[in-house]
Amino acid sequence: MTPALQVRCRKLRSEGLSFRAIAEGVSRGARTISHVSVAALFKSEGSKLKQTLLPTELEPAPETPTLERERPATTMREAFAQARSTRYAGALMLYATLARLDLWNVFQKLGADAGPARHFGWSQTLATIVFCFALRFRSIEDFKNSRRQDLGALIGEEAGPTVLSLRGKIKALAESVDPVAVSRELFRRYLAIEPAWEGLYYIDGHFCPYYGKQPTPRGWDSKRRLAVKGHTDVYVHDAEGRALFFFSQPLNDSLGRAIPGAVEEIRCAHGPGPFTLVFDRGGYSGDAFRFLEEQGIGFITYLKGRAARRRYPQRLFQPGWFSFEDQRHVYKLFEKKTRVARVGTIRTVLFLGEEGQQIPVLTNLTPRMKAAQVVHCLRLRWRQENNFKYLRDHYAIDQIVQYGADQETQDRLIPNPRRKALKDEVRALTQQIQVLEAQLGRALNDNDESQRPTARGLKIAHGRLRREIAHKRQALTRLENRLQRTPGLISAEQVDKTRSLLREDRRLVINALKIAACNAERLLVRRFDETYEQPKDAFSVFRALLHLPGHICADGPDNAEVRLQRPDSEKVARALEALLIDINQDPPRMLGDGPRLRFSLQPLA
Repeated sequence: MTPALQVRCRKLRSEGLSFRAIAEGVSRGARTISHVSVAALFKSEGSKLKQTLLPTELEPAPETPTLERERPATTMREAFAQARSTRYAGALMLYATLARLDLWNVFQKLGADAGPARHFGWSQTLATIVFCFALRFRSIEDFKNSRRQDLGALIGEEAGPTVLSLRGKIKALAESVDPVAVSRELFRRYLAIEPAWEGLYYIDGHFCPYYGKQPTPRGWDSKRRLAVKGHTDVYVHDAEGRALFFFSQPLNDSLGRAIPGAVEEIRCAHGPGPFTLVFDRGGYSGDAFRFLEEQGIGFITYLKGRAARRRYPQRLFQPGWFSFEDQRHVYKLFEKKTRVARVGTIRTVLFLGEEGQQIPVLTNLTPRMKAAQVVHCLRLRWRQENNFKYLRDHYAIDQIVQYGADQETQDRLIPNPRRKALKDEVRALTQQIQVLEAQLGRALNDNDESQRPTARGLKIAHGRLRREIAHKRQALTRLENRLQRTPGLISAEQVDKTRSLLREDRRLVINALKIAACNAERLLVRRFDETYEQPKDAFSVFRALLHLPGHICADGPDNAEVRLQRPDSEKVARALEALLIDINQDPPRMLGDGPRLRFSLQPLA
């Protein structure tokens, strides 16, 4: 950013404009300035400003009261000087796994800021968003149905923020951090807690439909089986169905085009070691296969096209097995080679489905990986789809958090509408000629040779019909010449077909927090189920435990005790007690730097 540009940014900021408005005001043509860069400029300047005394002053002038950036931790501890009751006390258990994810340090490292305020700094804003969706409020607007005083106890305040205040905090928070950088840092934390099994990463696109008035790009909605307006997010999961990373594809590009970007992000978090990508037919692309081969990255996907429809005698299929999670999985397999255009021959494993159908699997992995393992790794994609459903139903990842859209800055080529109109005219005129020629043919077939014995007489009798056919053929020739000279693709700006891209910086930040909350809940559920031993309903039971009422009170200068109401089910209570014992071995801090939380379970009056 040049000095002149910095002066321009300062002048616009003095007029009260937001970082985003400043970025839009100083951007010109190919020179695009991000609102993150503008925020970084003022942040660096703010850290260098020091208050100096005037030469004539004998003592420092009294400070004028200003709005605080973050509420002091001592004030937050004073909130628990007397025992406080809350109906959401069970949600405080999330602090244990959020601390393991290092959520507060991630945002602090990236320079998170929620704007000037006496209450609700950036750390409390993060906690409020996490608790909002962990407690299954459907949206930010639905947050108005919460009990503010009960929620305030979770963040060390007398009451939680209103929806209006929370929206302002979210706007400032999204302007202060780069959403992709947030997801990238959390990606590293997820892998530090639990690396991806066998280096397997599952990539798939998740389409979110849009029903507003903006002319956004269209994408394929698999539910409605239609091309509708919306945007696509590309997600990276591991073999357990845990969401690790996501990034936006606002133009709804194919999954094959998104693979290079996903590989770059995975490489940053995974490190230089080998890993394997698993994706469905949406990522089938010769260009993508060549790219993965050049990068030395393995892949597993389904074979697509005419070769996938070939059938082989079932006597060629031999049984093979693979042991996964203490269970043996047996498949009937047949291996062969398949030639893919511009790639070469690739190893292909066919297996018989439940109904006897032959399903071909394409991979560049060496035969050192058993064919049964290749097939089973691909079949684990259902865990990714289940996670999509869970995130959509419980964390509302399809929601559009903010209004507004920006015009697409990069021009694109679209099919020429004039060429389409000419093709319709050619088609209609060709049909008319065919009808007239059919009439002439019937006249020839029905000709009475006693009256018209020669072809000349037949032509004279039907001269009007022949002239009409000749005129239409001449018109058809002219249309075909015009069609040949009309370009097939033209600029979208020439026909006013520019698209709008939805603003999504807030959505991306909130979705990153939703995934963090989901993974934090997942870690707690896993420990809870070690004693509960009912994996089919462990998640549903634990969701209810997040709503357990309880009391919070100070227990020393740097500790707070959380007393949760004991569940009625003795089995659930025993599993919860075991979980709380684990949490108390390393008590988490509220908001990262607040009092340490120790949990107990007892009946409450």
